[in-house]
Amino acid sequence: MYELLDWLINKMIFVVYLIIGHFQFMTIEAWSLIISLFMGIFALSLSYWHKKVMQQIAREKGIFIHE
Repeated sequence: MYELLDWLINKMIFVVYLIIGHFQFMTIEAWSLIISLFMGIFALSLSYWHKKVMQQIAREKGIFIHE
């Protein structure tokens, strides 16, 4: 059991080091692309959440929106 846990933790640490090593050599353009992608995904998820909350509030008030 502990051997499997050690192996899994070693693989996770290796992947984290690979990701950090890749970020070290990124240019400003690559950083701006990554940041804009994360901001877009965040905005899309926030919009989806807002739509669901507004539909729930409308349903509670007796208004049905079919979108």
